[in-house]
Amino acid sequence: MTTREREIAQFLVAGKSSKEIGKQLGIGYRTVDAHRARLMRKFKVTSSNELIAKLIG
Repeated sequence: MTTREREIAQFLVAGKSSKEIGKQLGIGYRTVDAHRARLMRKFKVTSSNELIAKLIG
């Protein structure tokens, strides 16, 4: 994972929305969504809930 993906993953696990993450990091929510999609491909999952479960362990 890239540094930015790790940051976004931490926010996702904390239950933050794309808009909340974007505001916190100073990026657009669509950029957050792109990072989330990339993470989902890397972890081979099809939903955000599956991604969070994989991130938690």
